[in-house]
Amino acid sequence: MKAIITGILAAVALAVCAAVVLDAEFQKSAEERFQTEGVRL
Repeated sequence: MKAIITGILAAVALAVCAAVVLDAEFQKSAEERFQTEGVRL
């Protein structure tokens, strides 16, 4: 029983960390993602 609860808590912690990282680093709008000096959307 203890192992199941530990696994669930680890999965929740991993999901929260992944959501924070994805929200802060990887998810950008197309305008932000593809903006360069030569081309602007």
